[in-house]
Amino acid sequence: MHRPGHSLSARLRWSLGWALWAAMLFLATFACLPASAAKPAGGGLRPATTPTGAAPGKASPGFPVDLSLGPRQATFTFDLPQAGCVSLLANQPGKRETARLWGPAWLEPGHHAIGLEAGRVASRTGFVECFSIDLIPRQSVGRSGNGERQFIRPMGLGWDPSHKELYVADTGNDRIVRLGADGRFIGQYGGFGLALGDPSEEREDSLSGPWDVAPGGFSNFYVADQNNDRICEFDAYKSYKGDFFPKPNDTRSRLNRPRGLCIDFESNLWVVDSRADRILKLAPSGAKLFELGGYGWSKWNFRDPTQVAVDPEGRIYVCDPGNHRIGVFDRLGSVLLEIKDHLKAPVGVGVDPDGLIAICDEETNELGLYTPDGRRVLMCNGMSDRDRFRTPCDVAITPRTLYLLDSGNHRVVLLERRKSHLESPWQAGPRVLE
Repeated sequence: MHRPGHSLSARLRWSLGWALWAAMLFLATFACLPASAAKPAGGGLRPATTPTGAAPGKASPGFPVDLSLGPRQATFTFDLPQAGCVSLLANQPGKRETARLWGPAWLEPGHHAIGLEAGRVASRTGFVECFSIDLIPRQSVGRSGNGERQFIRPMGLGWDPSHKELYVADTGNDRIVRLGADGRFIGQYGGFGLALGDPSEEREDSLSGPWDVAPGGFSNFYVADQNNDRICEFDAYKSYKGDFFPKPNDTRSRLNRPRGLCIDFESNLWVVDSRADRILKLAPSGAKLFELGGYGWSKWNFRDPTQVAVDPEGRIYVCDPGNHRIGVFDRLGSVLLEIKDHLKAPVGVGVDPDGLIAICDEETNELGLYTPDGRRVLMCNGMSDRDRFRTPCDVAITPRTLYLLDSGNHRVVLLERRKSHLESPWQAGPRVLE
């Protein structure tokens, strides 16, 4: 028998359920805003929305691109239909990865021309991409304690792309914690203490205040063992291998409170020697190749640096909180620029797959995405309007996820990295000779 009242009640419950779901979604995404929304007076990235008819993460039909190839210069001209981050990419034969020839840079809608050296473009194919990124908080892993998924003031993250695993420098617990991509606990290494309680048998694999960890690409990983003034290495079986730098018999090399670590695309290890206010580049053998910095206020110097990152083009990004900036250098150490937009005490930095720079600021408690020329295009300051970050200090970034180390809350935050983009292909003929 049909009951009108019963049908109306069901429809009312259904409507209320949808309203509650929409409210929860709004709270979860409110904390991560484009820079234009966070600061109305400044420019910023639009919210990442998928154009009509396109699936998330897939390119939509783009915009016409004209390529003029001369003897010395190639010029790309196009009319951009919307504001966004623009990159010029080239395909690489036999590889899935593309080579970034230019960008990313923020461009407004309108007519644009990009000039490149002709030799970089001749006889190649690629595409011009206009994209936006949105960060959606999904989950957090950890709380204060010393259990399997508990941390005390963790300071460093490292991502192993070969095994899709995350390493956490659990500084307050003197250990390295290994997690799966979804945050599940896998193992832990190091720890502070003496073997069998005998003071004469100090464990050689013990750590004291480890600040950062860097997977080495061969299933091994390196640890900045801060209070022991060394970089130590664990092998492919996760067993302690020994001191990587300085070597036990090296009386000339010294570290003073090493902090951030980074592996570049040539398998070199970059080390932040914080108390010495310098950055070291070490070969896979442990030999010192390069030194950058020294104490001071100039563009070439640092004051208490914390982290370092290197992008595929060889640009070096150094967190210099004492000078309220990110210092950017070329592969030879020459100053390129300083990133200061909205920064007070930047302590963590990373390069994302699209070439944007992620920066953590421990004073503003914000995570920002920046173009390499220093413009902030996105800001995130919490899981929701009521659950804010406290002292964010490091990031690890994959194409789908940004892992943020929220040190003051003793946790790792997983942010879904959602990208929408327009693509327009280009093809260049042989280089024209003069």
